[in-house]
Amino acid sequence: MTNSIFDPGNYHWNVYALPHFLVGVFISLEGLFVFFQGKKAVTHIAYLVTTLTAGVWLTGVGLVCFMSQEELALAVSRNYTWFGIVFVTPAVYFFSTTWNAELLKAKKRWVLFNYLTAACFYVLCVTTPWIVSGLYPYATGYFPKAGFLEPLFIVWFCTVIVFAFANFVWLHRRAETPVLKKNIRLMFLAFAISFVGSVEYFPNYGIPVFPVAFLPLFIFTTIIGYCVIRYRLMDIETVIHKTLMWLLTTLIAIVPFGAVIYWTQWLRDPSSVWSSTLYYLAVSITFYFYFRTIQPRLDHLFQRRRANLLALFTEFSGELVHLKNLRDLLQNFARMLRRRLYVRRLSVYLLDDKKNEFVPVIAKGLRNLKPFPKDHPFLVWMEKHGEVVVEGLVGAHPEVESFKAAIEDYFAVTQSLVAVPFVLGEKLIGVAHLGRKANLHRFGFREIQFLTQLRSPMTIAFSNSMRYDDIRALSEELKRWNTELEKRVEDRTRELVRTQEQLVQAEKLATLGTLAGGVAHEINNPLTAVLTNAQILKMTATPDVKESLDLIEEGARRCQTIVQKLMKYARKTAEEAPHKPVDLNEAVRGTCALLGFQFQQENIRVETKLGRIPLISGIANELEQVITNLLVNARDAIQAASATPHWTDPSSGGKTEGTIVIETRSSGAHVELLVTDNGIGVSKENLKKIFDPFFTTKDVGSGTGLGLAVSFGILKRHNASITVTSDPGRGTVFTVRFPPTPLHPLPQE
Repeated sequence: MTNSIFDPGNYHWNVYALPHFLVGVFISLEGLFVFFQGKKAVTHIAYLVTTLTAGVWLTGVGLVCFMSQEELALAVSRNYTWFGIVFVTPAVYFFSTTWNAELLKAKKRWVLFNYLTAACFYVLCVTTPWIVSGLYPYATGYFPKAGFLEPLFIVWFCTVIVFAFANFVWLHRRAETPVLKKNIRLMFLAFAISFVGSVEYFPNYGIPVFPVAFLPLFIFTTIIGYCVIRYRLMDIETVIHKTLMWLLTTLIAIVPFGAVIYWTQWLRDPSSVWSSTLYYLAVSITFYFYFRTIQPRLDHLFQRRRANLLALFTEFSGELVHLKNLRDLLQNFARMLRRRLYVRRLSVYLLDDKKNEFVPVIAKGLRNLKPFPKDHPFLVWMEKHGEVVVEGLVGAHPEVESFKAAIEDYFAVTQSLVAVPFVLGEKLIGVAHLGRKANLHRFGFREIQFLTQLRSPMTIAFSNSMRYDDIRALSEELKRWNTELEKRVEDRTRELVRTQEQLVQAEKLATLGTLAGGVAHEINNPLTAVLTNAQILKMTATPDVKESLDLIEEGARRCQTIVQKLMKYARKTAEEAPHKPVDLNEAVRGTCALLGFQFQQENIRVETKLGRIPLISGIANELEQVITNLLVNARDAIQAASATPHWTDPSSGGKTEGTIVIETRSSGAHVELLVTDNGIGVSKENLKKIFDPFFTTKDVGSGTGLGLAVSFGILKRHNASITVTSDPGRGTVFTVRFPPTPLHPLPQE
């Protein structure tokens, strides 16, 4: 007989060993399943190490019980079985520290110390009989006999388990989510059950018991595996469904076919190869089509929820193609989630680039939602990870430790349990929030997986709809701009036509001005003859006739004065005439004398308040032109006001009489000319434009819009300034300010 563990002769059938071996294999597979759900998670790695070492322990116990050679069984027990027994406790302690980053960092040295201690015990177990001195020939199989150091090992074993339990107590106190608290309470139960496995050491102390460690270890590893799976929302349902489906498929498909084969054996001739071949070929083909027919029905039966959500995903994805408008997309998205996932409260936030914040664009079952800034820490974190977030689970992520309070506030404001981020090109463009379900059930793995799958097409749909709305808004804006541009072109065209008419009118006035100078010159000669003859006749006239001749002489002199002023007004411009000292008061008197009679006929009173002012430097006829333009503008303003229904002059006791006050005064070293009227006034919009060439508020033919522009140019050549203040409906004041002229004396009175 050889001592090889691969020699079948060294084993015998032992039904008592079977539970240990099968459970050891099963919990090892549990660890592998959890590990492959998230290979980078420290918790998954620690759980895998725990289950593998426990699996080595249990499969080792099973192997030893199966063996018939004591020497070989002792070697397997020391080298293989006790490897699992020794290293399972530091693995459990390591697992207990991985649920919190802070705890893992604080207990890292203790984890290493426990593994080093376990390594020392294992070396002693392999090289000496101090841990395992031999084997008991039990009725259930060989069982290790304790050495003198085994009590010390048991004390260490139990102490490490107690400290691992203490870590979970600490985690329970610090847990901030109901899910985590509930999972840790389940682990308390798992630890309590695991201590039942210590009865396996009782035979070393004279208490013969059946080795039952496989059962508490199986319950322990399964409970903590369930906690990990539930906490991470892994697909434990798929494993259960597939296992049940496999068993039922075996019962429904294989067992009936086994019966069919048994009852139809008479159809084949065992002595004929062809008969047997055709028989088994027919059975195989029939089984294939039978299995292909029954398998989808079984799958649908056990994964009905998954099939329903998949059909929903396919249906809604097809609808997305036709939903271009953002409003329609949001309404259909909300309707689908509320009807199919039974969500009571739902909201969607989208990014507003102009405001740099996420604003609520739809809310169902919610009111008064607030926007969130773009740099909110939780939104930045979701933009980086792009995963569906469950409120009860996100707090366990190490990266959110510094802004847990912000996350809690976020979920409280949105009244949600699940957040679905929509990330396009590493940019978060929106977030959907799902609140409590109407059936009060929690969001399961299938629904989270459905939301994860739905996230990508919804992100593209939201992006396209937002761009579609932007393009449509831009199109509307372009249409509005086009309409406005057309209106401006029409307005400018009308202005150009009016300006052209004003230019024609200005040309006519310029021509009239030239003619006026010639006419005045021609009239001056007959007036001189009339005046001379009137004076001669007065020498010999009777008193009655002399009185008439005096009237003729006065009228002739008046006409001569007017003609002289017209000729003076039509003289050379500033570029041709030099500046001379000018008496501004005299210019005012002359202009008022020229226009006074006309204004009197139009029921406009002109008052003069002439102060004692020095002479100014300038061209007299140009300054008279400025004064004339200001008086004419004042007259026109009064006439425009008198055309309004309720206009009265407050200064005349309510009578409809216009008043123009022209005043000169010294202001420090400056000389000022003020022209005040009680006319219609100038609006604020027109105050900035009244000195622009051809700007006028009068009808075409009534004004050219050149009077104030020409006056502004004349005053600019005189280094003078002109300002205007107006109270619409009450009157206007023009103020002309001439520069100081210290060399010019005061005029003689």
